[in-house]
Amino acid sequence: MSSKMPIRFLDAGLGTTLESPPHNAKFKADSSLWSSDFLITSPKTLSGVHRAFVEAGSDVLLTATYQASLEGFAATTRVETPQSASNDKQQQKSNTSQDGSATYEEEEAVVLMRTAVPLAKQAFSASQSTKSKSKQIALSLGAYGATMQPSTEYSGDYKPENMRTVDGLLDWHEKRLKVFRDDKATWNDVDLVSFETLPVLQEVQAVRRVMAKHNTTPHSREWWISCVFPNDDLTLPDGSSVPAVVEAMLTDQGDTAPRPWGIGINCTDIKKLDKLLRQYETAAQSILDTDSALDASAKQGRWPWLVTYPDGAQGSVYNTESQKWEIDPQMKAKGPQRPWHEELAEIITKTAERGHWK
Repeated sequence: MSSKMPIRFLDAGLGTTLESPPHNAKFKADSSLWSSDFLITSPKTLSGVHRAFVEAGSDVLLTATYQASLEGFAATTRVETPQSASNDKQQQKSNTSQDGSATYEEEEAVVLMRTAVPLAKQAFSASQSTKSKSKQIALSLGAYGATMQPSTEYSGDYKPENMRTVDGLLDWHEKRLKVFRDDKATWNDVDLVSFETLPVLQEVQAVRRVMAKHNTTPHSREWWISCVFPNDDLTLPDGSSVPAVVEAMLTDQGDTAPRPWGIGINCTDIKKLDKLLRQYETAAQSILDTDSALDASAKQGRWPWLVTYPDGAQGSVYNTESQKWEIDPQMKAKGPQRPWHEELAEIITKTAERGHWK
């Protein structure tokens, strides 16, 4: 691969953008939906944020579904709208939460989750910007832990017990993917599928098996797996090393667990990124070199995309219980931080020059 590795810009920071002016959203600490709550309360706001990302030059837009799940909607207090009131009269039923308030039925949750895809797609057609090149929609599917309350994608502390197994995670991810996959109109608008912020090795294995079952021709989509590395020793929250993670992502398992088109790192301190990417490269090289049947050119062609979108926290750390960014006293003591975009650009440039990734 030449140093002229094609680079596309992915949007990121939907929740942070919603919390910032002019939106000034106040997320509820007891909500399981986070940004996906806007699919209920203010789709117009989501449209505006998507469009702002396009105006800024995003080539790929992530849908507002990172924390969306059927369980999350079932635990969310119903917000009455003319449409929901009409649906109630037709269905004469609804779920209830522990405090007795009405919540969302599965059928309603499915409809709301699917609306995230056209909301993102419309941002490209509504924008007059000529900066975006590929104009692709990536279905954002966060880790199981991202839908827990409080969220546990940074700790990997999965409950109940069966959600610590490949089979348990496979069943959960399969059910959520089918929300989008089973509706032709929705799936037609999806260009890419993103499994993001995975903190445990079993979840990497599970999503590969899910895609083997449901990402089949003629309606297959390109997809990636991205993991989170909050630990100082550059391991997953479950303690898995980078070589073990990349092996779980890329080891050839035939039709039972196809390789993703891309692998990567997200929601991770940018100070760790260069070391992590070098470890990713070493591990991927080792795996791809084991296939002696391939010549050098063929091996190079099997390299996946690299997808990376580290935290832009600039000295803050994320508190998963309060669901807020908090200033890290140690980072504050070090003084002003180098601009995030400059640091990321330098890392990506050096990575491209090494010439491995597609």
